[in-house]
Amino acid sequence: MPDLHEWIDTEGGPFLMLAEESLSSWRGTEGWTFETHGEDASDYSRACDISDWIGPIRCGDDTGYVLGGDIGPVSWITTEELDGGYLVQWLGVDDEAEILPALRSKKFEELISSERAEHISIEIHEPGEMRVIQAAEIGDDLVAPSIPIKLRSGIYDATSACLETTSLMIVVRRLKLQYSAA
Repeated sequence: MPDLHEWIDTEGGPFLMLAEESLSSWRGTEGWTFETHGEDASDYSRACDISDWIGPIRCGDDTGYVLGGDIGPVSWITTEELDGGYLVQWLGVDDEAEILPALRSKKFEELISSERAEHISIEIHEPGEMRVIQAAEIGDDLVAPSIPIKLRSGIYDATSACLETTSLMIVVRRLKLQYSAA
């Protein structure tokens, strides 16, 4: 896989975006077994129940966001024209250099504005330091690679869609600041 951006992968489970200060509350697979999956109350099992491309999940006194749906490596991509960024999930891409132009394309804008796109609001609190991890991980004992994300505090529109062209297929979760807390 090319290295224009930092990509992380999972063993097949979902990813989780969570505030740094809430990581110790995420217990991942603690208490989870293959035999009880879906019947237990583990954080990992709860995360696996979310099938939306991005969905809220309680984590202690905070809310995390599960990146559900498809399986594939994820990267955080920021651009100057967007106050926020993109969580891009690689499903099939001929050349990583095609991702940014695809995110700036008319086709993507039409897709992200269509009824097919999923929308939720995300509230980011100060200091806005988030981390994308494998949902199976125990938050205060991370072993696998993770992605740090810095966002301004405020309310973000999280819009998700699967973008497909002749040379790429990616799930895009666009985080766009709607209201700043400052």
